[in-house]
Amino acid sequence: MDPVLVGIIGFAVVIGFMAIGMPVGISFLSVGFVGLILLGGYPAAMASIARVPYYWGTEYVFTCIPLFVLMGLVVSKSGIASDLFDCTYKWFGTLSGGLAQATVVGCAGFAALSGSSTAGAATMSSVCYPEMERYGYDKSLATGSIAAGGTMSIMIPPSLGFIIYGFLTEESIGKLFIAGIMPGIISLLSFMAVIYIWVKLKPGVAPLCTEKFTLSQKMASLKIVWPVVAIFGLVIGGIYLGLFTPVEAAGAGAASVIVLTFAMRRLTIRGLIECSLQTTKVTAMIFLLIMGAMVFNLFLAMSQLPQILSGFLAGIGSPNLALALILLAYFPLGMFMDATAMFVLTVPLYLPCLIAFDVNLIWFGVLAVHCAEMGLITPPVGMNVYVVQGVVNRENVSVGDVFRGIFPFFYADIFILLVIVFFPAVATFLPSIMM
Repeated sequence: MDPVLVGIIGFAVVIGFMAIGMPVGISFLSVGFVGLILLGGYPAAMASIARVPYYWGTEYVFTCIPLFVLMGLVVSKSGIASDLFDCTYKWFGTLSGGLAQATVVGCAGFAALSGSSTAGAATMSSVCYPEMERYGYDKSLATGSIAAGGTMSIMIPPSLGFIIYGFLTEESIGKLFIAGIMPGIISLLSFMAVIYIWVKLKPGVAPLCTEKFTLSQKMASLKIVWPVVAIFGLVIGGIYLGLFTPVEAAGAGAASVIVLTFAMRRLTIRGLIECSLQTTKVTAMIFLLIMGAMVFNLFLAMSQLPQILSGFLAGIGSPNLALALILLAYFPLGMFMDATAMFVLTVPLYLPCLIAFDVNLIWFGVLAVHCAEMGLITPPVGMNVYVVQGVVNRENVSVGDVFRGIFPFFYADIFILLVIVFFPAVATFLPSIMM
């Protein structure tokens, strides 16, 4: 059988497996192993299975993955997410759609301590939705703001998506983290504008806030969440100033979160053990995904599919059209997998073409992460939508309600994408002046 045809069939089978709910890592591993047997023989396939876990599993840069995961889990366990919501409500609650505004700002704050979009959406759903329900907010506005706000966790550093992308492209993970700051801020402001306009056009979706907070109350609320600002400053500021590598910053961040939450009596030894066990499970899942994807990529390389795809895109003659086609592919993929899975699957396919077009890989990384972010709320299978609906767990809240709520935010995401495309400095300026 033609190797290219085998590669195409293998790619389609992987997507099919993920569509029916098979774990992503197992999908990659099984299809890649069978493909290697078909194209290279059983001994070569077994050699790859033996070599890949050791080679990729011992990469130093991957050390930061369990550390950032632990940091996010400790923050979630300690209840800091509730403090974030309370603080942001005091500052932004008097705006139109105040609780929804506080939700997206709280999501941005949580994103600064967690690199997982689904974790952000799940945590903020449990904190924010009951309050919006209690005040009579429209369920689509309430759930849509949480689902969309949660996507900022893969843009605002630290981001697991940037870690994987940086490793695959051999770009600086520190620069990628810094590159995500300004687009993350633009995303936050755009989402807040969407809520403001939505409530102005349809006042019935959110009641007016009758509570008034004094400046002293607002300042007092900041004292509760100062650890968030301090830890974000330590991690990202340390990377920006050249004081830490990303791995060192992850270690400093995780250690700081643990010490602070213990000092605030928000974390117990039992809670830390639970977070550590959960970190082990999440890390094992991520590493299985990476190992499976690397086996699958070996199979694709043997099939010559990446080279043919690169040649096709280069033959289009227009770098802009080729880049548009590459980015559009992330939308359907986002229906079935998170950013980490998307990057380990697609970046090895696209990288030769990007290099041939002399594309700035930092800028493209921000674009790719944003497209992956949009995929997480793209119908019919946006992952964040199902996470929010599952955590909310109300009989009167359907998946359709959440999808109706995310459409206005999806339009904002398109605007943000165009801003990054036409104004690349949004993503490249801060990394260019790093120390």
